[in-house]
Amino acid sequence: MNNLWVATDLGSLRGVCLKSEQNTVVTYDEVSKKNEIVSLTSSENGQELYCTLQSGLVNVFDMTQNIYVNQFEMEGDLLTAFDVDDQLLTVSKNGQVHIWKDEEVAEKFKIGENVETCAKLNNGKIVSGGKENELKVWDLETQKPVFTSKNVPRDELDIRVPVWIKSISSPPTDNNILCVGTHYHQYRQYDIRVKRRPIANKSWEELPIISLIANNTHCYLGNSKGDIGRLDLRNLKEVHKFRGAAGSVRSLALHHSEPYLASVGLDRHLRIHNTLTREVEHKFYLKNKLNCVVFTNEKIKQVEDEVDIWEQLEETGKRRKVAVE
Repeated sequence: MNNLWVATDLGSLRGVCLKSEQNTVVTYDEVSKKNEIVSLTSSENGQELYCTLQSGLVNVFDMTQNIYVNQFEMEGDLLTAFDVDDQLLTVSKNGQVHIWKDEEVAEKFKIGENVETCAKLNNGKIVSGGKENELKVWDLETQKPVFTSKNVPRDELDIRVPVWIKSISSPPTDNNILCVGTHYHQYRQYDIRVKRRPIANKSWEELPIISLIANNTHCYLGNSKGDIGRLDLRNLKEVHKFRGAAGSVRSLALHHSEPYLASVGLDRHLRIHNTLTREVEHKFYLKNKLNCVVFTNEKIKQVEDEVDIWEQLEETGKRRKVAVE
């Protein structure tokens, strides 16, 4: 089974198996710019991928059979699609959210205008933001925001700071912490239990932060130049940088149980860094510009048979008893 799936700007899916150093190409319909995959998300059961196309289609791909098994069609520019509690949600750039049941739209609501990023949280809620669209956490049952951020104070010249959220992520075990990257190369960290304004606001590099993903201890950022960095969530210090990318980093992915970071972008390469050594352990040239990357549940390293450590120790002489006077 493939370890990763990568989506291209021409609509093709590429499955990559790191054990055999081979990749599988799966194409829906014709290869063209109108079939560009703009978002790629994994289902909650880990068996399907939701491929959001620029043309307004959401294709459901079965990773076990390597075939497309379903399709949903929408009007307008789609941003992303994902499942929450056995329901499919499609999000448009104009802020329209559709909730699908039995392959039909059951409910819909609005999350604002100019939405540029939207993600689901592990507690069943979704979080969104965009250009002049503040960070919001939405309850799908009430379809109302349970948290709305407040813009940072005016700058030293008393000029309002514009809002332009490009990427959002949250630690898997704490959905009260929200990590945000902006078009103005600001990394902001929110704690929705404390206050509406960010608890931390840090400038990172000099270009828009367009990809971002967090685990329980660190946040990984990628920008439109090719920089990839790691920030410590506790003190916001940049711990490391990951070298190798030569173009805009469109997507980052972390393996759920192993220390691996995958990155793709406009340089047409898939790179897998070891987060412990910071070295590039795998690198693939995939011919097209790459938009999205997702890890599967497949383990990368095989677990070796455990050997009793006592069997490996050499036998030594008997201990001498020391007489105590």
